[in-house]
Amino acid sequence: MHYLGVPDNRISVIYLGVDHATFRPSSQASNFEYPYILFVGSEHPRKNLPALLRVFKRLKEQPGFKNLKLVKVGKAGGPEADFRRQSMEVIDSLNLDGEVIFTEAVSEEDLRAYYCNAECFVLPSLYEGFGFPPLEAMACGCPVITSDSSSLPEVVGEAAIKVSPHDIEGLTGALREVLANRQLRESLITKGVEQAAKFSWGQTAKKTLEVYKEVEESFI
Repeated sequence: MHYLGVPDNRISVIYLGVDHATFRPSSQASNFEYPYILFVGSEHPRKNLPALLRVFKRLKEQPGFKNLKLVKVGKAGGPEADFRRQSMEVIDSLNLDGEVIFTEAVSEEDLRAYYCNAECFVLPSLYEGFGFPPLEAMACGCPVITSDSSSLPEVVGEAAIKVSPHDIEGLTGALREVLANRQLRESLITKGVEQAAKFSWGQTAKKTLEVYKEVEESFI
């Protein structure tokens, strides 16, 4: 509407879906013997991984989080830049060697296990066009902390903690609270499962078909 001048009555917003047969609460064994927070995605600058690394560093300096790890799932990114090297430079500068685990791409079944066994899922992106990982995490019963910007608030609703992606102190406080407050964790898990249930591929197909029919009828 803003950039192309298309009126709102000619725009239909159809949300994408989550495969609930795959992404669901599960008792799968954890891939790790230690507690971890989870990040799923590339290391492209818009994903804001360096901010999460700084948050993780602050958390590790506080009592009670000595054994906590950060697990990063997904490839580094495209060939346009050496994103992994950039990530490792930040890790080295923060003295986090051995504290961040990289897994590259994994199967959906393995990804479900990562979600189900994580203490919390964090995605502090500067920009997302939609944002599958927060919904996948919610569908698996994992508490979510994400950005209060771009599409993410619309996707997660009131079922996640939303913080400015630039607010390192705020993100640290939110993560510490989720890890330490069992009642908050349980509330986020319950709300997250309910929120994720609103997004399905069946609903996506149904809404898309409705738009096709409306367009067809307009030409009759």
